Amino acid sequence: MGRTALVIVFALGAVVVPVVVSAQQPCVPGTTICVQGDGRGGVRAGGSAQVGPNGASATGTANANGNANGNANAQGEGGGGGGGGGHHGWHRYRGRFATGVTLCPTLKAGVTSGTKVGGCVAVSFRWDGFAFEMETDLLFGGTRHSTDWVFPMSFLIPLGSQESLFEGLQLRVGGSPFGVTWAKTEDGGSYFRFGLHAGLTYEMLLGSSVAWRVLDARAFLDFGTKREVDRLGDFLDFGGQLSTGIVF
Repeated sequence: MGRTALVIVFALGAVVVPVVVSAQQPCVPGTTICVQGDGRGGVRAGGSAQVGPNGASATGTANANGNANGNANAQGEGGGGGGGGGHHGWHRYRGRFATGVTLCPTLKAGVTSGTKVGGCVAVSFRWDGFAFEMETDLLFGGTRHSTDWVFPMSFLIPLGSQESLFEGLQLRVGGSPFGVTWAKTEDGGSYFRFGLHAGLTYEMLLGSSVAWRVLDARAFLDFGTKREVDRLGDFLDFGGQLSTGIVF
């Protein structure tokens, strides 16, 4: 070729070479690692590696995506349960518990109503440090020759340590929320009554299933719904009551 041909070749080279270079992947000098755009906002890097008798080469691919998506989902569940109220602020009672039935002769003396005698039957529910007792009393006599049927209820608190729930001195506090007195018309007739009481009870254990209520002493204050507690027309009666008995 002549000089004119060389000029044409160089001109074509000046146009083709930049296009080819721009179309090639940019590579790290001295390596086979090249980087190119993927047209979607990402970057891709590639390379190769081989190990052989004549040397070593490496290949690798890494993709980076310009679009990020985050998703977080958290869910928590909790539950609990338990028997005996252990998980509800209540503690299971682990002390002693017993019940008892008491049969007791009774003497009751009122300042205005006079002296009456009879008997009682009581049922008690006992725990360490506390007891609750329900009873019914049937008493006869007094200044009006009447019959009293009352239903006292008491809280009993041990005064001192007890080896048994049926032994020792106890403080008694309670009342009779309901009762009735029967009398003949010439003695004033019948009426409803209620009252309060407080006192001390002492018991002694006799065996594995029997105790002796040595003494039950109470001070009482009774009210009648009619002014017929005595023959003077009083409605208020106060005095003392004594009883003893056997607890089963």
